[in-house]
Amino acid sequence: MEGDILSPTQTEDVVSLGNLRALCWKAIGNEEPHKLLLVHGVWVGAHVWRKLGPYLASHGYTTYAVWLRHHHPGADRGPLCNLGLQDYAEDIAMAVRAIDGVVLVGHSMGGLVAQMAAEVCDVSGLALLCSAPPRGIPAIPRPSFAFPAARRFMGRPFARRMMTPFGSEFFHSRLNFHQREQLKASGVPESRRVARQLAFWPPHVSRGRIQCPVYVGGGDEDPVITPWVTRMIARRYHVVPNIYQQRGHMPNLEVGWEGVGDDLLRWMQRF
Repeated sequence: MEGDILSPTQTEDVVSLGNLRALCWKAIGNEEPHKLLLVHGVWVGAHVWRKLGPYLASHGYTTYAVWLRHHHPGADRGPLCNLGLQDYAEDIAMAVRAIDGVVLVGHSMGGLVAQMAAEVCDVSGLALLCSAPPRGIPAIPRPSFAFPAARRFMGRPFARRMMTPFGSEFFHSRLNFHQREQLKASGVPESRRVARQLAFWPPHVSRGRIQCPVYVGGGDEDPVITPWVTRMIARRYHVVPNIYQQRGHMPNLEVGWEGVGDDLLRWMQRF
């Protein structure tokens, strides 16, 4: 995440996947590479994968990181007001079908969107990092985040306006100053409908319809998606979670992010 994080670097391409745009890092040293599709969370974009994306590509995996609908640089943000999580999931399912045989990786809100997409399309694997939970698992953050967030998430009962980014001291608590400033400057507003879904009434995801291997990980100091939530998601899929020590909500960018990449590689090598 050096320089202008919204502009493609020399090592990546911008491609179209269905209705979405994506950064692409081509596999190195693999003539028939496996493929990954990375899905970001709220208020950010594909650029949050600029560490893991090239790292995974260097180990033989062609890696795509999408911008969700109307999140890419220069996009018209106005239509975001009318979108919900199902709209995002439909776009991701379309992108999965465009790639074929892909491992789907979702972070935060992107983890829930990835679960929803995996219900309706064929993915080789599903990896969830600090994932928002589906219906049935309460999205209970730590009190330090819960009280200020509740007021912002609720807003006016029937307001349709977008929700501007807030809470960087929680979401980015373990990032360095330069990273926090970059993410703050490049923040993308989010649909208030999406925000309310995440906080109060998330969509149902049928566990029985997700047949692929599942990986679940999260930070032990994450105030937004607490370790309890991560463990409950892992239990739902009958897997053992990776709880990263001294990590917050952005293990894909925090110090030690390479360990997350190595864990994903070891997990994928099993199947």
